[in-house]
Amino acid sequence: MTRFRVGGDELVVVSEPTVRATDFPTLSEAERDVAFLATSGYSNKAIAARRGSHPQTIANQLTAIYRKLGVSSRAEMVARLLDSLAERRRRKGGP
Repeated sequence: MTRFRVGGDELVVVSEPTVRATDFPTLSEAERDVAFLATSGYSNKAIAARRGSHPQTIANQLTAIYRKLGVSSRAEMVARLLDSLAERRRRKGGP
């Protein structure tokens, strides 16, 4: 957690990765990154631009991610990853 002031307002930034290696050890580092960006709402084109790759490469990586997670769509992947995050928070005693 980071606190900082902008003008007269105090802002608090809380950040926690959605996808950790321990959550889905079968995903490569690149696949975890792509999954995180896709879960964050980025399009394949935007993910490709951010990673310096081609949109078809991202589509291929997403196909591999879906297969490894046992899902068949981006929406199912997002639900699966969010369920994982919620479970992690429950184990830590959070909401």
